[in-house]
Amino acid sequence: MLGLGIFKKLRYLFNIYCLFKYKLFRFLFGVNTANSYLTTVDKYALVKIVKYYGAHIGSNCDIESPLYFHNCKNFSNLTVGNNCHIGKCVFLDLRNRITIQNNVTISMNTTIITHQDMGHSPLSNIYRPQSKPVLLKEGAYIGANATILMGVTIGKCSIIGADALVKENIENFTMVAGVPAKFIKSTYEMIDK
Repeated sequence: MLGLGIFKKLRYLFNIYCLFKYKLFRFLFGVNTANSYLTTVDKYALVKIVKYYGAHIGSNCDIESPLYFHNCKNFSNLTVGNNCHIGKCVFLDLRNRITIQNNVTISMNTTIITHQDMGHSPLSNIYRPQSKPVLLKEGAYIGANATILMGVTIGKCSIIGADALVKENIENFTMVAGVPAKFIKSTYEMIDK
């Protein structure tokens, strides 16, 4: 810690305190309670904790708090590339892998689902439990309140409009919007190459 400013030292100590508290909650109350605690920590402590428990997070990322996690005993199913932004109140279902490549922006209140399970409903005979990974390719932009369902790949430099429901793969350089998400236009000409 030598050479760090006083605020960096305090932040470092606070992050260690939050990590200790998270470990204590996991031990005493279980994973779900501990993950609920994550909604109360600042973004620096959040990143430290999820990395400690297996997430791969690249450099120069801005991950806002709170972030909501579902279906995870650890965070090893989460990979975030370099230069990514994840906004406030994003919901990540980590039953299966979520891979976020470099330079991706995920706006606030986005939901990413990697599984379906009808529980004890009679529909479970028709719709069996399943899970599939989600991939957000380099440079993708996800608008506020979007929902991305299991098995979807969002193409490179694609734009997902606010409130969109994405249930199918999106090609590279594509703008989509709506429920369900539909093609709006190509983003290829908009990109500086």
